[in-house]
Amino acid sequence: MDCSSIKLEPPARQRAGWIPKRLQSGLAYIAPNLALLLIWEAVVRFGLLDLKVLPAPHTIVVRGLELMGASNNHVLVSHMAHSLLRALVAFVLAALVAVPFGFVLGLSRSAHAWFSPVLSLLLPLPAVAWTPIFLVTMGRGDATIISVCFLGAFFPIAYSTIQGVQAIPQHALWVVRSMGASRLHVFFRVLLPSSLPTLITGFKLGLAHSWRTLVAAEMLAAASFGLGYMIFAARAYADVPSMFVGIALLAILGFSIEHLLFGAVERATIRRWYPQRGRRTR
Repeated sequence: MDCSSIKLEPPARQRAGWIPKRLQSGLAYIAPNLALLLIWEAVVRFGLLDLKVLPAPHTIVVRGLELMGASNNHVLVSHMAHSLLRALVAFVLAALVAVPFGFVLGLSRSAHAWFSPVLSLLLPLPAVAWTPIFLVTMGRGDATIISVCFLGAFFPIAYSTIQGVQAIPQHALWVVRSMGASRLHVFFRVLLPSSLPTLITGFKLGLAHSWRTLVAAEMLAAASFGLGYMIFAARAYADVPSMFVGIALLAILGFSIEHLLFGAVERATIRRWYPQRGRRTR
């Protein structure tokens, strides 16, 4: 066989096929939403729905651009910045507390026996239910909003961390310890990589709960800025397009954070370390 006649085409084909696959994945998200917007626009234009109740998508876009413009002091940017900052601070604080707490309960049977009943009692309780209590103790402002969002993120992250740690086979820990590995080595080489898929799922759930809680908390406790505050304040003027601007931005920002931030983490870790699991989650 003449080796010079062999063509190395498969890698090129794989690289060429990678781009259409990513485009196809993006279209799978865009196409249904675009179809919904077109139907919505058509229904409103044909007068089947009242504009005062459900404005057309193009009206919402125009209103959003107006609120983002200099004539309105870029007020929409301020609302988004305040909401994102509060959500980020609450999520980071919740992760810093919930992850070590979850590892302790996942590794210690006695700690799990003591705290598991409390977690089971508090987990179904909506975090926004604590808002009136924090309003009485902390007043209106960022402290109350961040505290409520912290609770919204804490319990899903803690619960997922516990489940991830408890799912690690004990013989894997015994083997590494029998080889003389230190506790830090066991943590970074066994515990953390093995529990990472469940941990990232907990982060997603925690962020989703915190983001939803943020809206209600800002409606009740925000003093001036925030998307929840903007939606609630717009009702006083019957400014329905502004309400839908806030709702649309909450959906877009939440979607972007989950898929861009956590998607990048998953691609760098889970899909590289656990290819079979990464294929299932796509």
